[in-house]
Amino acid sequence: MDGHTPFMKSIFAPLFTVLFLALLVSGCEKPQPPPDKTVFFQAIEDNVHALEKKDLDAVMATIHPKAPSFASTREIVGEMFKTLDLKCTLSDLQLVTASPEEARVSFSQKTEKTGGNGEFQNNIVKGVHILRPDEGKWKIFNTIQTSVTGLDGKPLGTPEATGAESLPNPPAPSTPPTAEPAPAPAAPAEPAKPVPSAPPAEKPAQ
Repeated sequence: MDGHTPFMKSIFAPLFTVLFLALLVSGCEKPQPPPDKTVFFQAIEDNVHALEKKDLDAVMATIHPKAPSFASTREIVGEMFKTLDLKCTLSDLQLVTASPEEARVSFSQKTEKTGGNGEFQNNIVKGVHILRPDEGKWKIFNTIQTSVTGLDGKPLGTPEATGAESLPNPPAPSTPPTAEPAPAPAAPAEPAKPVPSAPPAEKPAQ
């Protein structure tokens, strides 16, 4: 046994050193910082541009697949595209908070009807988009509305309760949002079915 001891030590000593250095390096790694704010802004702008083009797949590509009402949003926006042409104007994008897991961006969005036979009330929605990464790409996970007004600045309906979150930005042909107790999502169209937060509108003509 004694004759093998130096040999065994010569094998295990380098191995121990390698493992120790690996643990030391991994322990010194710093968390990855969140991306530049322009990445978040671009995700929101892509969402709006897809809405204007009436490209349903492109709209859904900007929404996080784990968003609370991902499937219903696709259905609602698809129906909206059949009856409405809209122009959306973003402004006042501001990064509120950002971490590697989540970012919040405040916004103002003016939405105007440009065509189609569906009924729609032009409006301005102000709020905060919540974005989360999905396979390396940041997407809208939820939206908190803080105000919904007509183009004249007069309120349309009641703003969502503080902390009440709704599904991402795509506009839906619905009535202005009504307040619901947090943390249940506010539902512009039907109290039991959360729909996109911006912009609300009247139900399409039958």
